[in-house]
Amino acid sequence: MIIYGLNPVLEAIRSNPERIQYIAVSRDHGAKLQRVLSEARDANVALRYVSVEYVIKLAGRGVHNGVVAEVSEGKYADFDEILAREETNFVLILDSITDPQNFGAILRVADGFGVNVVVIPEHESVGLTPIAVKASAGASQWVKVAQVTNLARTIEALQKAGFWVYAAADGGDSPETIDFRGKVALVLGNEGKGVRRNVLEHCDRTVTIPMRGHVDSLNVATAAAVLCYEVARQHGRAATE
Repeated sequence: MIIYGLNPVLEAIRSNPERIQYIAVSRDHGAKLQRVLSEARDANVALRYVSVEYVIKLAGRGVHNGVVAEVSEGKYADFDEILAREETNFVLILDSITDPQNFGAILRVADGFGVNVVVIPEHESVGLTPIAVKASAGASQWVKVAQVTNLARTIEALQKAGFWVYAAADGGDSPETIDFRGKVALVLGNEGKGVRRNVLEHCDRTVTIPMRGHVDSLNVATAAAVLCYEVARQHGRAATE
């Protein structure tokens, strides 16, 4: 798989250098790529100096910053193994998110607010594509992503493990009125249709972000940021009590 852009390539070097086959850098690169060159050499990653036209070709005309890398396909995390860990207390479930830009942005949110694993369905969902990796600005190299065959059964497994599962949907409670301390799973739905009914019915409770403007909903990545911040804030508060 080809990944491209300064931050995604840097984070690939820092997290999993053994997965990198090579890094290709434009011959007329600027000073901003010196960090990539230095860290690649320190990690013994192969470097190639190529024309900017070749970089553009490899990046599929995406915003590449003069650098691309070929990496081996990363494995998805084992959900059951992560769930069994004692420290796992924050899970984010994405129900049929299909926009790679949104998915990448959500991975940035997950990294920033301490999500232990992001769960996606195997079908009708975007995965770790080059566009999603680029949009994550490097977060995809650090966040665990698990694919599962059935979200309803995954929710049931979380509940048996002591998690409270909250779906972001209309008609729910405001985030600040919910006690998110303890083991929490958030479910966010498709950009257009929201959380599917059969998934929603398995959740313990719904949460709704109050809106005071003229637009009645947030982009799914923005909603993820609002809700994950509140969960992380309450987890932090619980740790100091």
